[in-house]
Amino acid sequence: MISITIYKSPEGSYQGFQVIGHADSVDEGADLVCCSVSVLTINTVNSIEAFTSDSFGFEEDDETGLVELIFDGKPSPEAELLMKSYEMGVLSIADEYDTWLNVITKEV
Repeated sequence: MISITIYKSPEGSYQGFQVIGHADSVDEGADLVCCSVSVLTINTVNSIEAFTSDSFGFEEDDETGLVELIFDGKPSPEAELLMKSYEMGVLSIADEYDTWLNVITKEV
């Protein structure tokens, strides 16, 4: 199962996210859930890097399926919008495929 934790401040601003695990819903390479989450996650990281001036910590591990992005300080309005889009996307996937994907929000 893939677990996604979206980190938010007590005021509701995004602080980052963590993705960990593998869906294992079908054979590797044909896994729709894993592919969908991967595309959204990688695109969000790349978009934040390309379209904002925000700095962030980043960690990944292919074996465990870990991808973690943590903002250094309060994110810009552009980064907030990209994170809001990411959250909407992964929640949409989780609505359809909750056997293989769990999304939670954690206040940090």
